Amino acid sequence: MSDITKPGITVLPQAEGVPSRASVPQWFGTKVSAPISLVLPMFNESSIVDITLQHAVENLERHFADFEVVVADDASTDSSARRVEAWMEKDARIKLVRLSRNECFGGALRAGLSTASKEFLIYTDFDLPIALGALPRLLGEFSNADVLTGYSADESKHVDWKHAVISHGYNLVVRTLFGLRLHDINFGFKALRKSVWERLMLHSRSPFVDAELFIRAERLGCIVKSVPVPFIQRQLGTSHIRRLDVIAATMRDMARLRLALWRGL
Repeated sequence: MSDITKPGITVLPQAEGVPSRASVPQWFGTKVSAPISLVLPMFNESSIVDITLQHAVENLERHFADFEVVVADDASTDSSARRVEAWMEKDARIKLVRLSRNECFGGALRAGLSTASKEFLIYTDFDLPIALGALPRLLGEFSNADVLTGYSADESKHVDWKHAVISHGYNLVVRTLFGLRLHDINFGFKALRKSVWERLMLHSRSPFVDAELFIRAERLGCIVKSVPVPFIQRQLGTSHIRRLDVIAATMRDMARLRLALWRGL
């Protein structure tokens, strides 16, 4: 099977066998010794770049002996990328991958995960909707899993009843079409072993990329596990996920994958 190359994205060919779970995060003194990559897709987030990166670096530095922060810029039109570059000059643990054209969330995520170099890959939204201090505990779940996905223990993630209806409806549709048994498919915390990512070939550009990742991983024999995660409501910046064009793209990607699976692709 040949490699697939897109602007800013390289997806490696599928390897044989199921990934080993022998490697799990271990503690080295007061810090977790396992190397991690925090991947943050970004589009026009100039107002919160400094806050996000400062918070991320401070928290990861406190809990991890070896880490990097990979920002995947989805062809932002504001000063987001320049602000990240200023951080890179001060801290070599921060990386920036820039897409030459807008590839939407799925494209930016694929670029970020392909750039990440550490053993455990974590991704979340750029406004950091999760408590990073919980990461050491969460990564302990890799003892019996290959992919982790979070869910909020309560309904606090929904700002109103409309968002709750959209979220529950989307989860119901994906579960029905693909048989996924996960609490919240699009929750803002995902983690996977790099060895798993290197075997995946994802195509979705929309937020449906999360579901595609789980579906493809399960078909490879990987264990996908839901874990409760402390959720923080967005305070700054603007979410783009509920725009009508994003919802439409999500539906297209969903239909495309369902058709591909029916065809055995």
